[in-house]
Amino acid sequence: MPLSVRLPVGLEQPVAEEVVQALVLAGAAARRSGRVVADAGDLLAALAELAPDEDAAPARAASDPSIGSGDRPPPPTQVTPYRNGPYLLRGRFELTDQDGNAIPSQRRTIALCRCGRSQLRPFCDGTHKLIGFQAESGAERAAAVDD
Repeated sequence: MPLSVRLPVGLEQPVAEEVVQALVLAGAAARRSGRVVADAGDLLAALAELAPDEDAAPARAASDPSIGSGDRPPPPTQVTPYRNGPYLLRGRFELTDQDGNAIPSQRRTIALCRCGRSQLRPFCDGTHKLIGFQAESGAERAAAVDD
């Protein structure tokens, strides 16, 4: 039986199982935070959690000749600070503590805590929403230095 989501206008939209899984995870994160409704941050964290890992690449490589061709270098790792939220880290990376010990991560996309209050540090658990953490997405202006 295909899965579907009921839209606010009363229609049902068929969706893939992965979409339902992301929505369920986002809803669970909202409830853990004491909220009734999930927001975009919850969904981003859920999508990051569900992102395919390196082992999924060979399946795509068969249908996309540009993947793993060796002619092109892999795309650079991307770090995106989300407004009032976590840093999303995408791509190939190795996460280590200050002593060089590996911090296990099985995903190619992870959300790193930016507010410092997560119970899963260095990973984000959505606590930033509870405490009202605020930070811009882009670089902040450098403070003027008095000589």
